[in-house]
Amino acid sequence: MIRGSSSTRNLLAGTITRYVLLAVNIGTGIFLMPFTVRHLGKAQYGLWMLVASTTYYFALLDLGYGNGIVRDLVEADAHGDTDRVNRIASTFFCVYSGIGLVACGVCAALILFAVPRFPNLSPADVRTAQAVLAIVGARMALGYPMTVFGAVTNSRQGFVLNNSIAIVLVALNAIVTYVVLTAGGGLIALVAWTTGLSAAGYGAYAWSAWRMFPQLDIRPSRFSRAEWRQVTTFSTYLFVVALGSQISFNVDNLVVGASLGTAAVAVYAVAARLSEYQRRVCDQFSGMLFPVVVGLGARGDAAGLRAALIDGARVSMLLAAGVTTSLVGFGRPLIERWMGAGFDGSVAPFYVLAAVGVIMVGHAAQSNVLLATGGHRIVAAIWIVEGVANLGLSLLLVRWFGSTGVALGTLIPMAVGHIGVMTPAACRLAGVSMREFATAALVPAIAGAVPAAIGCVLIRVWLPPASTLVVVIDGAVVGLLYLVAAGIAGLDRSTRQLYRDQVTAACRLVLQ
Repeated sequence: MIRGSSSTRNLLAGTITRYVLLAVNIGTGIFLMPFTVRHLGKAQYGLWMLVASTTYYFALLDLGYGNGIVRDLVEADAHGDTDRVNRIASTFFCVYSGIGLVACGVCAALILFAVPRFPNLSPADVRTAQAVLAIVGARMALGYPMTVFGAVTNSRQGFVLNNSIAIVLVALNAIVTYVVLTAGGGLIALVAWTTGLSAAGYGAYAWSAWRMFPQLDIRPSRFSRAEWRQVTTFSTYLFVVALGSQISFNVDNLVVGASLGTAAVAVYAVAARLSEYQRRVCDQFSGMLFPVVVGLGARGDAAGLRAALIDGARVSMLLAAGVTTSLVGFGRPLIERWMGAGFDGSVAPFYVLAAVGVIMVGHAAQSNVLLATGGHRIVAAIWIVEGVANLGLSLLLVRWFGSTGVALGTLIPMAVGHIGVMTPAACRLAGVSMREFATAALVPAIAGAVPAAIGCVLIRVWLPPASTLVVVIDGAVVGLLYLVAAGIAGLDRSTRQLYRDQVTAACRLVLQ
């Protein structure tokens, strides 16, 4: 990052609004997940998660174009080439429209041939899964071409605007879910209503793109094969990254469902959901870092890239260590109070997936720097090898350790690939020594995690949490202890002051 620049302010302002979005998302999810399980039942909820796991793979039809489009849009906009911006946007509106049609065809094939043959599904489950998949397929067909508008907004760092729209949509989705289930609606009705709301939200994102880029002019006649080829050259590697990621994170429910049944999927889904919350709490900053790093690369700012790697890794590890210490320290009582009896089997897989989250979030800056500066082949190779190894290990370990073995199948390859390969490669590219990087990224996190872990133990012994609310309060207290310890013992005075100044400037930008 360029310290004190408008890019940094936009990034931090976007981070602040992303955390507001995340708070709304997690707050509604904490209430709605047990509410939904009670109304649908474990089997129907597990069926929903099973179908959802299948549709996650449709993200692969993006072919890596998402960040590839952002990369070329940022470069074109940095040179003031409005005509090229419109060519890129128009080209990929057409490309994504074709991808949407392909998604419909794949959905139809799954509905007709795959779903009826999936193990452990009753005839009624098959019919329900087919209906849910048809609804979701229609939404995806519409959603693919609308992806272009999000890329345009992100290319101009319109993070605050898009996040504000998302906050409204999440709140409306929670209201719709509550109303439908309270009125006696089943799984199909719930998916239909929430999918309709998501489809309506695409219009708001299109409006945000035109607001950020008033010169935007998308026309099929602007389609350019040259732009398609150029973006595809880079995006092919992002597709491989996405493929490895999908295998690593979304194959688990399929392995659990095929090996242990849909009820086991519901139990494992709780661990996976908590792990997802952990990652989302930690990666709101790094999730918007890519367009900023691309801009630094387009300007040839070597010092900015070096700062982006060090500061990005430091902030990511600070967030990951703090959140994970609280979640792991109170994981068992949280799951017991939140979900009730019958979910003890979620605890051990969650502990393993929490370690996965630390590794993934802690390497976001390394991944972004590599992707933005020509190291995309390394990132792609790491993710695809990890994904294949994850699938093989999960199928093997589920026999001996059940769902915990599936989680271990995710952890082991990621620890080897991300820690042993990705970090050294990013440091070499940015001209940072491993010792300097490790000191900057790990020391503040360790300085906060040790006293926070001790605080967890003392609270669990002296004041055992008796409700979900108390668990959340206890976790917040430990989190505050972590922040104080990390700030005092882990950061020097000048770095603390710098971060305070940047956050203050970002808050002013959000309130404008």
